Amino acid sequence: MFAETEGFLRAIQDQVVLTRNYKKYILKQPDTDELCRRCGKESETIQHITAACEQLAPTEYVKRLDGLAKIIHQKLAEAAKLIDDKSPYYKYTPANVLENENFKLYLNRSILTDKTISFNRPDISFMNKKTKNTFLVDIAVPNTHNLAKTITDKQNKYQELANEICVMWKQKAAQVIPLVISSTGVIPKSLSQSLTRLNLHPNTYIQLQKFVILGTCSIVRNFLNYK
Repeated sequence: MFAETEGFLRAIQDQVVLTRNYKKYILKQPDTDELCRRCGKESETIQHITAACEQLAPTEYVKRLDGLAKIIHQKLAEAAKLIDDKSPYYKYTPANVLENENFKLYLNRSILTDKTISFNRPDISFMNKKTKNTFLVDIAVPNTHNLAKTITDKQNKYQELANEICVMWKQKAAQVIPLVISSTGVIPKSLSQSLTRLNLHPNTYIQLQKFVILGTCSIVRNFLNYK
């Protein structure tokens, strides 16, 4: 990536970005309103901007998540020979349903079950028909201090659905696979384990990490330019 982007990311990581909170408490400008200029509810810290502002959640954060889902979807589709196109991920348009004689791949699709389950729409559902294994992939980009909690929450959130799928689809196993990277690109140990369980190349994390970093830098730049 460009040196300018790397430098800006360092500033975000070191929390030396000119947010309202920084102006008030670091630059000692007491008349500064510290509340977020977008939501007006929380203190405008860099952590608030990168992953906690409710005004950015349905737009910028979703866009960042969708980009990660697109990368994983393409990797799984290529490995399962569900697609022939080898286009770059940013040109890839994923289909909601892909299927051949060996695999089935869903993107952002609700899974109908016999009983009502609150969380039945993982980001990606991937079924291996031969081995009778299903993987429920859910993606998140929290702040660094929330990494461990987010991973645990994802596992617990979809476990009931995984249990139901085993019975309903007659699967040998249904696994919940959290794919979590922090908003500043910090990689938890569980990410490499998740990629291994999906039979994806270990270096896939590099592309995921770069996408998150570029997305976060874009979010922060746009936020600071908001009037």
